Amino acid sequence: MNIFQHIDRSQRRIVRDLQQMVRHATVNPPGDGYRGMADQLAERCRSLGMSTRVHRVADRDLVAEDVDPSFPRYNVVARLDSGAPRTVHFNAHYDVVPVNAADWQHPPFGADIHGQWLIGRGAGDMKGSIASLLAAIEAFQATQTPLEMNIECSFTADEETGGALGAGWVVKQGLVNADYAIVCEGASGPRVGLGHNGVLWLDVSIAGKAAHASSPERGINAFEHMALIVSRLQDVKRRLVTRSRKWRDPSGSDRSPTISIGGVFSGGEGQKVNTVPGAAHFSIDRRLVPGERISAARSELVAAIDAAVSAVGAKVHIDTLLAIEPCVTQQQDPLAQTFSEAVRSVRRRAPAFRVTTGFTDLHYFVEGAGLPGIGYGVDGERPHGADERVPIRDLLLTAKTYADFLRRGVDD
Repeated sequence: MNIFQHIDRSQRRIVRDLQQMVRHATVNPPGDGYRGMADQLAERCRSLGMSTRVHRVADRDLVAEDVDPSFPRYNVVARLDSGAPRTVHFNAHYDVVPVNAADWQHPPFGADIHGQWLIGRGAGDMKGSIASLLAAIEAFQATQTPLEMNIECSFTADEETGGALGAGWVVKQGLVNADYAIVCEGASGPRVGLGHNGVLWLDVSIAGKAAHASSPERGINAFEHMALIVSRLQDVKRRLVTRSRKWRDPSGSDRSPTISIGGVFSGGEGQKVNTVPGAAHFSIDRRLVPGERISAARSELVAAIDAAVSAVGAKVHIDTLLAIEPCVTQQQDPLAQTFSEAVRSVRRRAPAFRVTTGFTDLHYFVEGAGLPGIGYGVDGERPHGADERVPIRDLLLTAKTYADFLRRGVDD
C-alpha cells in the first residue's frame, strides 16, 4: 500500500480528527478552549512518533499584548526527524472567530456531516488543514515510505487577532529550526500562496462635550465630528483605486488597496435622544497591497483625519490595533516551484499562484525567521461566516498534496 492509498483508506480517521478539533470551541477573542485543543494536538502528534511539546505563553507576554492572563495561550511544537538534510516547518493556527449561532442552520461546533461536507466553525479556517497534514504524516509512518525532509510543525494560537502570541511567539522564542516554511492557508486547490496583503487596524476616538439637546450650542457634538471625519476619509478611499496605486498580482490581475470604515462604531456612556453626544469612536480597516508600507498608509489616514477636525473643538485620539506589512515571496523560489509540482501531480491541473487579500501568519516565518515560505491548505467555504464548511474530498486531496511534496523534497 502506498501513501495515497493509505490516505484514501484513512478518510474516517481524518474526518474524526477534524470533528474532534471543531468541537473544541477555540474562540478568539477571548481565547476559550485553548488547552484542550493543544492537548489533543500534542497527543495526536505523539501517536505519530513526533517529539512534541506544549508551550504555555508566559503571563507577562500576554499582558504586553493586552490579553487577559485568565485566558492562557498554548502553542504546540512537534518534530519528526527522518535524517534528511533539510527541514520544512508547517504552521497552522487553531483559533477561530466568534459565531452568532442564530445565523447557523447547523450547530457551529457540532462538526455535522451533511452530504460530502463537514460543517462547523474552523472546518476550513483552518482545522481542516491540520487534519490533512496529520494524515499525510501518518501515511508515511504507516507505509514506511522514506521522507525526503524532516518535518517540524507548530499549531498556534491567536492568528485571528494578529498571531503575536502564536506564530509570532514561536518564532521569537527560537522554536523554529527549519529551512522552509509552509503556512497551511492562503491558497488551496490548484493555487499556491505566495504571501498576503498587509493590514492596518485603527480605532479613532472623538471626545466632544456633552450637553442637553435643548441647548446644543453648549456642547461639542462628537457624532457630527465623526461624520465629518468619515466624509473626509472618502477622499482617501477614492485615491486608493487610482491606477498609480494598483498592484499586479501573479495571475496578472490588478489589485487596489482598500479601506473599510466603521466595522466597529459606538458612542459614549449616558447618551440618549435628548443629549449632545460627548464621545464617539469608530474603526478603520486598511488593507495594503505589496509595495505599500504601514508608515505611509497610517500617515495618509492621520492627515485626512487631522484636516477634518482642524477647524472644530473636538479632540481626536488614534490607536493602532494591528499593523502587519504585506508579505510576498517569489514564484521562482525552489520551494514554490517544488510545491507547485506536487499540486499539479495531485490535482491534475496546471498550478497557479496567488497572494491572498487577507493576512496570514506567513510573514512571521518569511520576515521574522528569514525562511522561504508559501501558503497552502484546504479549500473550505464560508470562512468567518455562518455554516462554514469543507469538502471531505478536499481533506484527502490536501493530505495527498502535502504527502507528495514531502516525498519530493526541495532541490535548491
